[in-house]
Amino acid sequence: MSYNSISESDYKFVESSLSDLYGIKLTSGKWKDVIITYGKITIKEDKEAVIATLSFTYHVEDAASFQPDQLEADIEFKNYLGDVLSHIINSKDDLEEGDS
Repeated sequence: MSYNSISESDYKFVESSLSDLYGIKLTSGKWKDVIITYGKITIKEDKEAVIATLSFTYHVEDAASFQPDQLEADIEFKNYLGDVLSHIINSKDDLEEGDS
């Protein structure tokens, strides 16, 4: 399942108590109030197939009403985090293009 309808109202940046990085608090949907921190992010482009693959690591800082192990094993949760990260990256690109 893809969550292409993600908007800025579905998440917010929060200060992390565990690192110098900002956390992402999910503010709507099934995983509302879960806070994660993204780690290493890579984008691999296949220019021949004209596709890109987004890979990332993350840490659950606050599992809200979920068990951390439950979230770690949930493929739908991981896909959702990928879509949120994609939205963040694309929003940043839109802002940079507007600065030109």
